[in-house]
Amino acid sequence: MATATEVSRRAGRRYWPVIVLEVLVALAALYGGVGLMWGNAIGMLDEWLVGTPFTSWVLPGALLLLVVAAPMTTAAALELRRSVWAGVASVVAGAAQVAWIGAQLAIMQRYNVQQPIMLACGLAVLLLAVTVHRGRSLWPAAGGGR
Repeated sequence: MATATEVSRRAGRRYWPVIVLEVLVALAALYGGVGLMWGNAIGMLDEWLVGTPFTSWVLPGALLLLVVAAPMTTAAALELRRSVWAGVASVVAGAAQVAWIGAQLAIMQRYNVQQPIMLACGLAVLLLAVTVHRGRSLWPAAGGGR
């Protein structure tokens, strides 16, 4: 029979995949968002903006930081702290990533090989979050938690 320490140690290891994935997605979004805002340093084609509500890459870059980088960073930090809010933060971050890719496809109507990869990352964050937080309520009781 496993001791409480062994069970706790094994449970702690289960969190690392979601944390690592959240950090990687956050870094990619940070790179992309800053690259878009900084004179399109990442070299997106301006013709991709035709037919969209955007006239430059600045607003899409800022939205990428707000919609993807910030939630992923927050979720990873909460997972590291083992906060009671970690589960909901990770689900929200994964859903935001999936929504971001959906919005990209709907608004720009352009395909890039990175889109299915980042969509898979968002779905993986969602799946991992639900898996590692299984058996716990994703919504902590009012007033509880760190």
